[in-house]
Amino acid sequence: MHEIIVDKLVAESLKGNPLRDEYNREIIKIENNVKSSTPVFIGLPGFFGSGNSFLNKSYTSFDFKDLLEKLDTEYGYIMILPDTMTKFGGNQFVDSTAIGNYKSFIARDLVDYIHSLYGNRDIYLFGKSSGGFGSISITLDYPEIFKGFIDISGDSYFPYCYLPDFSTAYLTMKGKTLEGFIESYRQQMVHSQDELETYNVVAMAASYSPDGKNIQLPFSIDTGEILPDVWNKWLEFDPVNRLSGEVEKLKGKKIILQTGNRDEYKINIGMNMIHEILKRNQIDHYYKEYPNGHFNTNYFYLDSFPEILKSYK
Repeated sequence: MHEIIVDKLVAESLKGNPLRDEYNREIIKIENNVKSSTPVFIGLPGFFGSGNSFLNKSYTSFDFKDLLEKLDTEYGYIMILPDTMTKFGGNQFVDSTAIGNYKSFIARDLVDYIHSLYGNRDIYLFGKSSGGFGSISITLDYPEIFKGFIDISGDSYFPYCYLPDFSTAYLTMKGKTLEGFIESYRQQMVHSQDELETYNVVAMAASYSPDGKNIQLPFSIDTGEILPDVWNKWLEFDPVNRLSGEVEKLKGKKIILQTGNRDEYKINIGMNMIHEILKRNQIDHYYKEYPNGHFNTNYFYLDSFPEILKSYK
């Protein structure tokens, strides 16, 4: 039976962050049948979620707690679920001058914390949506630290997964300033779907195209016209683009790619592109598409975690 422990970590990387978000972060640790060889998994949540979101109970679909119960009887594991919430409502796990150094928080502060508790062990990243994006992108940035990753429908091929929301964001902010929209959003108690999509676009801009503490939108707030110089900054983060020049970094990694074949954000197209790039470059990996959309995908982990853990039995 797994044990859930809540701890705190003073994250040096987050001190002085421009949003003045808390740098003393909650860390949820889940341990089951830990041995000297048991691997560590760092869970990166989807946008509008944080570490504790993994433990939300669902009464309509298979949830992460159900997964843990399934794993308990057969495998040993250590799960680390950090609080990564920001005033933008989530995280892309990059170092941003407009948000803070969350890539460094994961790869430095949290990894040092893990080593201090458990010694040198194999460490994997996992997550879906923004968490899946963070899992592959941080592994590419720190291949010497992470043994591999599970990427479930992680943001990829940005022209398909982000561009469709730009028109909504433009129309929602039309007649306002960016700062005015942000302030209004944060004061509201309830948000429309258009406002949520717009705030998400703003958060992505704060992650991918910050200008110091300010934010560069990838389109003109006056006309809606796409701004190529800013949009190209976003594309530099796209895993599909990154792999064209960095695929060798993933050689020897344990790579799990999973997606629903009717993803509402068309992320399955980008995931398939990643699969094809890895296959073309003879990078060993596990890839599976499911008859599913973007949500209620926790059951995917029933395939991915055992795919890694079977090597540690």
